Amino acid sequence: MGSNIGDRLAYIESAIEKLSGILADMQIAPIYDTIPIDYLNQSNFLNTVVRGETVLTPKELLNKTQTIEQTIGRKRITEKGPRTIDIDILVYESICATYEIDSNSYLTVPHESMHMRLFALKPLLDLNPDLVDPGDGVPWSIKAEKLSEQKVELYTR
Repeated sequence: MGSNIGDRLAYIESAIEKLSGILADMQIAPIYDTIPIDYLNQSNFLNTVVRGETVLTPKELLNKTQTIEQTIGRKRITEKGPRTIDIDILVYESICATYEIDSNSYLTVPHESMHMRLFALKPLLDLNPDLVDPGDGVPWSIKAEKLSEQKVELYTR
């Protein structure tokens, strides 16, 4: 999850609190201060990853996370642009699949851009350093090593 508008930490903490109602045995990675990627004309992000268990399907989980985003005040104005909160599903068990959400949107797990984003991989690997990409069997840690030029720093208040 990430936030780069307003009280970034409060938005992250609110999302974590709300996710605790749908994820059992939740673990929370450290929070990182990260530079934007793709759409560069915006403030730095705070990013973290949570891990937990759920009986929800990937599509049901996406629906819940989008509801949490809306509750926190997420407005989708500019693609990859500034946001109060963004909650992505990075991995779901060892599933490698794409789900149609509607005629214009899809959910892909693992997240289709994760291999290019150290801000997602670093906190994910903090929670599970041995995690392997189910699509190609390559450890995510090897993919993260290739992204060392991306600025990802531990957040301190």
